[in-house]
Amino acid sequence: MEALRFDPTTKALSVEKIPIPKIEAPDEVIVEVAYAGLCGTDLHIFKGEFPASKVKLTPGHEYSGIVRAVGSDVKNVKVGDHVSCDPQRWCTTCKYCLTAKYHHCVEGGVANATGNGHDGGFAQFSKVRSRVVHKLPDNISLKQGVLTEPISCVIWGLERGFLPAPIGSEILLTGAGIIGNLWTAVLHHLGHRRVTIVEPSDIRRELNKRLDTGYKVVSPDELTQMVNNENYEANIAIDCSGNTRAIEQALNALTFQGKLQIFGVAPPQARVSISPYEIFRKELTIVGSIVNPWSYPGALGIMEAMGDRYLDYHKLGIEVFKLKDYQKALAVLDSTSVSKVVFAINPNLE
Repeated sequence: MEALRFDPTTKALSVEKIPIPKIEAPDEVIVEVAYAGLCGTDLHIFKGEFPASKVKLTPGHEYSGIVRAVGSDVKNVKVGDHVSCDPQRWCTTCKYCLTAKYHHCVEGGVANATGNGHDGGFAQFSKVRSRVVHKLPDNISLKQGVLTEPISCVIWGLERGFLPAPIGSEILLTGAGIIGNLWTAVLHHLGHRRVTIVEPSDIRRELNKRLDTGYKVVSPDELTQMVNNENYEANIAIDCSGNTRAIEQALNALTFQGKLQIFGVAPPQARVSISPYEIFRKELTIVGSIVNPWSYPGALGIMEAMGDRYLDYHKLGIEVFKLKDYQKALAVLDSTSVSKVVFAINPNLE
């Protein structure tokens, strides 16, 4: 089968022929991949900025497809089911797994997730354990199903970031890439109307407006003017960019007892200037959020309710490419002319 492979020693990507995986354990599932999303985390991995495998592997931790084979013990899905696969792996016995923090598992965790530490979805077929395979709702297409993993991260972020917040809360989102756009869609679906999105790219500000939420979409300079001249204050700020300036600006915009969630991925060497006195004076709270523990069922549930109104590729700024055109896809994503790239691996499966 064809697969997009990443060599961490050379940081090179290439499309290669590799064997189709086979069932080797009773709890395994073979999925024929339909669509696979290119995540910002993948870009960090390609640059060596995020923990991942030290040997060549197939990336891709956001994907949907159809079950083609199951092991003898698999009960939750059957051949022919349309599914999305949670990339997390965990042992169930370490201190983190036993305290409901399986995404920090010493044997699994983010660095060993599917697509990071094990072969992922940038291939025609993928093999995973049945416990991470989730059947898609009937009204969610395979094309939309590829969004389950990033939306599950948003669902976990809702819990980590002190949401659901009271309707009427002033919410600030920094960054209008795909994660910012998915946060926009989820918040609007949940009933929030006082939301401001900050994005430096003119193109991405216009992409966010396609969601037709009525939210205020501004540049960083415009946010500065709002804070300095219009007494703008946010109850909750969610950084979706990983950009240090955006994080500092979001922190400065918080009101008393405001809350900042660090959701976007920053390079490990990034540093932010914070005033401990301001945190003390304003009684601020800062929290991080990583990946998606216990969040896949919630993601599928909210996606079923959101439907085409929010999960439309054009509205979200998503562009589809063939796997062999990965270099063009990376260039387009880097140009910020789209919010996200999705590979059509086997689009005829729809």
